[in-house]
Amino acid sequence: MDWTNTLTYKWEQANVHSLTVLAGTEAFQSRNRFLSAGRNDFFLLGLPDYYYLPAGASNINNSSSGGVGSLFSIFGRADYSYLDRYLVSLTVRRDGSSNFGSNNRYGTFPAGSVAWRLSEESFMKGSSFFTDLKLRAGYGVTGNQRIPAFQYIDRYESLIANAFYPYSGGAVVPGVWQKAYKNEDVKWEELKSFNVGLDFTLLGGEIDGAIDWYSRKTTDMLYPVPLPSAAIGMGAAPFVNVGDMKNSGIELGVGYHYGHREDKAFKLDLNANISRNVNEVVQLAPSVKEQIYGTFRSLQTTILRPGEPFGSFFGYKWDGVYQSAEDLAKSPKYSGARVGGPKYVDVTGDGQITPDDRTIIGNPHPDFLYSFGINAKYKNWDLSMFFNGSQGNDLYEATRYFTDFSTFDGTASVRMLDRWSASNTSSKIHTPNRKASDYELASSGYYVQDGSYFRMKNLRVGYNFKVDNWFKGNMRSLRVYLGASNLFTLTKYTGLDPEVSQTNSTFSALGVDFGVYPVARQFLFGFSAGF
Repeated sequence: MDWTNTLTYKWEQANVHSLTVLAGTEAFQSRNRFLSAGRNDFFLLGLPDYYYLPAGASNINNSSSGGVGSLFSIFGRADYSYLDRYLVSLTVRRDGSSNFGSNNRYGTFPAGSVAWRLSEESFMKGSSFFTDLKLRAGYGVTGNQRIPAFQYIDRYESLIANAFYPYSGGAVVPGVWQKAYKNEDVKWEELKSFNVGLDFTLLGGEIDGAIDWYSRKTTDMLYPVPLPSAAIGMGAAPFVNVGDMKNSGIELGVGYHYGHREDKAFKLDLNANISRNVNEVVQLAPSVKEQIYGTFRSLQTTILRPGEPFGSFFGYKWDGVYQSAEDLAKSPKYSGARVGGPKYVDVTGDGQITPDDRTIIGNPHPDFLYSFGINAKYKNWDLSMFFNGSQGNDLYEATRYFTDFSTFDGTASVRMLDRWSASNTSSKIHTPNRKASDYELASSGYYVQDGSYFRMKNLRVGYNFKVDNWFKGNMRSLRVYLGASNLFTLTKYTGLDPEVSQTNSTFSALGVDFGVYPVARQFLFGFSAGF
């Protein structure tokens, strides 16, 4: 249920002063329940009319769950303009969430921005170069409360599988177990943002664009830090405010527009964007030195560590394979190391390979992102193209766990055709081994690759017919077009698709590829008509 109320006041004076004030409240409440059940081995298959649960003979299962939550907000905003030259906007919110206890339930989040339209100043009037020029700056705080409910209290549960026990061979006795532990001090995660920007339009609109610099700091990040199992048993650890993270960067967008002012037969629009972001985990809570996550089977792909980028890949540095018995004897090695097996770098320098040698092996954040668009029109023809790309980011191709090691009986990668053997001792690709040690199957630089790519995202060609006399003048327009998407991708990445976002985890495991379905190449033909 959502309930919103707002009140707005507007005041203007002689096109000089303009003030808009808004105040409001918002309340949100949710309650949900989920129920599922299933069985197999029905008497008749293929006939949905006979698929009723009592008729199933095996795999009997059922489950249910539910949840409640609420959010209450009070907010206000004031926008002021003087001669449309000096602009000020102020906002404040006070939000209360049921996800936090009474001592930290509410958070206050202010924001403000100012802008100066320089092109309206007398010293720029009459300029033939600057059509519009605006300098702006803003600061704001936002809150995050997206965590499971009731983290501030202990949660108990009574289930047959977890808390019912037979005593002395007698009947099963029901019981209660502690499902999750509390953190009474859990509070809002906050994002503090500051940005400075410049918007410009030049030469009567032929060139326009924007430049932005920003700095964003996330404080009190929410994360369920694992507690020792000896202390909590099977109970879930609560979310805690684990630390701070910083992002800073610059964004530039420029557009060129030809033929519009003169209404020429040929018109052209070019748009380009480039951005760079630098990320760093600033600090973690005193009780957390670092946090490894992104666990899948024997892989632990990612780490949260102060001074490093968020989502950094973590594991052993790959150093090829042990090429011979002599190489194995003189090199640092791990328990179960073998000729033809993975060889790692001894980071600590103690002459052996241990878990302490695991280190940062990749960065999922790109050096920069970019895009480029072209829109052209000549008489009745039109053409549009869009390209985008990423440069300098690493990707973690976790599918190699199945295709390049002995963990899966299915088809192996073609890379294995060049694996090490007695007749191919120069290879840097290991030989799979059914009796591989845990070290061989651990996270390492073998999975990390350059994820840079350049992709043609869209292409479309269209033609607009002159329909003045069609259907007795009742047709207004008719356009036919041919289009294609994802025509080509230039990349050195060997996975299915370099445009990998993230793997689901408590924290985002950025750039970890478990076989994301590749973006399809599509060809389109269509028409649009107006009457």
